[in-house]
Amino acid sequence: MALELWTSGELYDVLRDDRMDRIPSHFLDNFFTEQHYSEDREIMFSELPAADRKMAPFVLPTEQGKPIFGVKGESVKSFTPAYIKPKDAVRAVDARTRRPSEILRPGGPPTLTERFDNRVVEIVEYHRRAIKMQWAYMAAKAYIDAKVTVKYARDSGAPHPEVTIDFGRDPNLNIVSTVGWDDPDHDIIGDLSAWSNTMYTVKFGARPSRLTVGADVAPYITKNKGILKLLDTNIRGSEGTTMERGLFNIDVPFTKIATLSGIGQAIDIWTYRDQVQNDDGSLVELLHPKDVILEAPGFRGVKAFGAIYDVDAIESGSIAIDIFPKMFKTDDPGELYVMHQTAPLMIPLTPNRVAKARVLG
Repeated sequence: MALELWTSGELYDVLRDDRMDRIPSHFLDNFFTEQHYSEDREIMFSELPAADRKMAPFVLPTEQGKPIFGVKGESVKSFTPAYIKPKDAVRAVDARTRRPSEILRPGGPPTLTERFDNRVVEIVEYHRRAIKMQWAYMAAKAYIDAKVTVKYARDSGAPHPEVTIDFGRDPNLNIVSTVGWDDPDHDIIGDLSAWSNTMYTVKFGARPSRLTVGADVAPYITKNKGILKLLDTNIRGSEGTTMERGLFNIDVPFTKIATLSGIGQAIDIWTYRDQVQNDDGSLVELLHPKDVILEAPGFRGVKAFGAIYDVDAIESGSIAIDIFPKMFKTDDPGELYVMHQTAPLMIPLTPNRVAKARVLG
């Protein structure tokens, strides 16, 4: 009986798991739409003072006018971006190693040169994808938490020294003590009203228009008695409240649950779930399943990139760039190295347009 081989297409379908193909770049793409490139080690932004509401004083028409104008100083914030530098070798032995899929390639297996070049392309694509995955993670943390923790991998010393970059969200918008949304009698509407008022009063704040909930929170939204009561159109101000019925998939990054009215303005409720992968293969949730974020329109974020610390980048005039690619050889052993360097920092200019709360114990 002859051995029946799989076709290359069948092998592709069997071995490929496309659930992780997409880069979870919702926050990066939608909220960090501005870009900044720096040739310095630090990235600096000036912050103008908020406008005041000082009233002009009354004076008698026969008296002199009163000076009221005063120059307010602006503050400057500086951030030092993290540094990313993946480097992998392409060795001569790689060109000798045949992969099972190459045996089934139409026209026969590739030549040694083709196999070597293919490995270079694979590494380049892998590096760029991993870098953009880190950008997406940094953007999500900067948006959700208003801070990013960077763990440095080192050849010597502490294996993972940590540095936390805090973007200065008002502490009243990081709500850690509110739990109980799993209780159908809990006053979720009251929580949202209080948080909305707080968001409006803080510096550069605004009224929220969206509530995004973690995967564990989503099922309780549709069971909350206060939210269900808003579906009664006999209650004034609840005419715009809607609730999605039936099954919804919380593993899809976004699923709309409801629209609430009657709390100052309408708020859309969405569930969100997406992950990135650690070095050990474990998945990290971008939004904790027990958390919710209340979002106001007008958020401004910047994809900022610091200087590249490489003499070739300086000589080529590419010190201010998002990703600097580089290839170089070593003579003993004879290897080709592929390396990419980037110094990213996703900066929320208006961190008070987002409030975060832990709502489940």
